[in-house]
Amino acid sequence: MRTTHDPPHLRHDPLTARTVVVAPGRADRPNELEGATVRCPFCAGNESLTPPDLLRSPRSPAEPWQARIVPNRFPIAVDATAPRTAVGIQGERPQPAHGVHDVVIESPAHVRSILAIDPAGWRAVWELCRERLAVLADRGDIAWAMVFKNSGVKAGASLEHVHSQLVGLDFVPPFLAAELAVAASTTDPFGNLLRQAAAEDRIVMAAGDLVALVPQAPRQPFETWILPRSAEGSFHATSPDRVAALAELTQSLIGRLDRLMPGADYNWWLHQLPHAHAVSDAAAPASWHWHLEILPRINGLAGFELGTGCHITTMTPHESARLLRDA
Repeated sequence: MRTTHDPPHLRHDPLTARTVVVAPGRADRPNELEGATVRCPFCAGNESLTPPDLLRSPRSPAEPWQARIVPNRFPIAVDATAPRTAVGIQGERPQPAHGVHDVVIESPAHVRSILAIDPAGWRAVWELCRERLAVLADRGDIAWAMVFKNSGVKAGASLEHVHSQLVGLDFVPPFLAAELAVAASTTDPFGNLLRQAAAEDRIVMAAGDLVALVPQAPRQPFETWILPRSAEGSFHATSPDRVAALAELTQSLIGRLDRLMPGADYNWWLHQLPHAHAVSDAAAPASWHWHLEILPRINGLAGFELGTGCHITTMTPHESARLLRDA
């Protein structure tokens, strides 16, 4: 039986500049990866266990669906909450967590891995995400939106059926704000990133004009980033060719990771610019590139990482790139 909980809200620690979402309702999530018996809400035939579709592929209800986006039943932000007022996220009082939180159901079949989805179906998933992000970009109450995936129990997943999540917030989160600040104060930061990766043999592969590379300071073995060669701030404005290239690269990279570390859990997240109404031109550099960061969960986060913000990896970025290329 579900318990009635207070809606999600935000708390901000002024000493650490840390923002925390307090979402008591997420304690009610079914968790089959921890042994609970669950009737999977994401399988075809169980649509009544989820809220109605926000988007689906194909669009026609007369055709069987291949991918769906639905509201998350256990959200970290809720659309019905009034937006924050003058106190803002920096204030000491708790603030409503206003936004949207969706689930992207990536297959009608009960499969665990994106590798079990045919390439055309996987492209359709990314096109559906792009379309949903475009809808959120047009909303004046949403400042920024992202897609993220938790694959496996070490990565925070609670259901094994292949899926990702999409969140839109009414503020720009700290990690993204920090990236923006660096990009705004640096000449061509992503161009530098690409040139340095090529010079140091850290590029894993490419598709179209998208590049997959191991970053200069990876947090885990086999961490990779995917980004376009030319500047483009927002994934929701990208071309069909780039959507197809991203689909190809994500499946290829996860396939390579699986051959190197069979069954490895991982997270990924998409960083794009805040929406135009939410930032000034100075805070949204024209040289920005949206990018997808893929982080395998191979080494655990322990006291040093949590206490310092510094990560420890057991493999050089050059070696990670070489092994991924050869896998």
